[in-house]
Amino acid sequence: MSVIKKWALATFLLCFAVIIAGGVVRTTQSGMGCPDWPKCFGKWIPPTNAAELPADFEKYLGKQDIDHTFNAWHTWIEYVNRLLGVLLGLFALIQVALMIPHRKNNQWAFRTAIAFLVAVILTGLFGAIVVKYNLAHLSISVHLFFAILLVQIQLALLLILRQRFKYIPVSAASKNQLLFFLALLVFHSVLGTMVRMHVDDVSKLLNYTQRSAWLESLPISFLIHRSFSWALLLGGIWVVWSNRTNTALSFQFKCLGATLLLNMTVGIILYYAHMPAWAQPAHLFLAAAAITQTTALLLQSRRSL
Repeated sequence: MSVIKKWALATFLLCFAVIIAGGVVRTTQSGMGCPDWPKCFGKWIPPTNAAELPADFEKYLGKQDIDHTFNAWHTWIEYVNRLLGVLLGLFALIQVALMIPHRKNNQWAFRTAIAFLVAVILTGLFGAIVVKYNLAHLSISVHLFFAILLVQIQLALLLILRQRFKYIPVSAASKNQLLFFLALLVFHSVLGTMVRMHVDDVSKLLNYTQRSAWLESLPISFLIHRSFSWALLLGGIWVVWSNRTNTALSFQFKCLGATLLLNMTVGIILYYAHMPAWAQPAHLFLAAAAITQTTALLLQSRRSL
């Protein structure tokens, strides 16, 4: 089982690499760098310069929403993102194969590994829908939802395999706090998705230049998202403080608090530093990390009598 545990951990970390890569794709406007799927400009290995484009390349460029010209930088950023997705699928498939000899002794782990493989396949297929509908807002949001969901499934598998970390007694109040706080995190993330839609529309109108002007016309969703960040931070401090005496989980609670504080700092930088490109995937990663940390606390805890 040692090999399986290490493989599950590597797969878990790879999930975050895929999420970060997706964030880089969005912040560099490389979403249609490969305007077809599963190939890229009709090739399995995309071109590195215009001379390598196929004869019918115009039909591919016409699908792009950026400038309808070939950009090798955008193409390869998107292609690397796809390669990481394929690698994650391969990891998920090998993970199931590794679990087959242990499927009778650890049915929950085997079923969770199967669920993760299915989630990875669905995430990849929905990536094709994102390309087909030319980065439509809803398709991007659902694609991101699938990505975060598969992280939670892999987390569950990781904890099942490392049973000594599970089922730590907490008070009923603490369990309810975590459930409520997870709901707040998800709601806040939905608001963030609505802000991203607005930024995408404005940045497209400005031909993806003048980043300082992307938040000049603020939608109500941004104002709610920004104000709600303070409520989320205070809620996180409340949860961490309430569970300070739980020695078994105190470190994880503190890490959650640190993640929330860091993510809020990145959010402030996004607004006051005029949307620096590096901060967008960092903001997404930290939001996914906070959701995952809260889920981990929930999965490891149980109500004490």
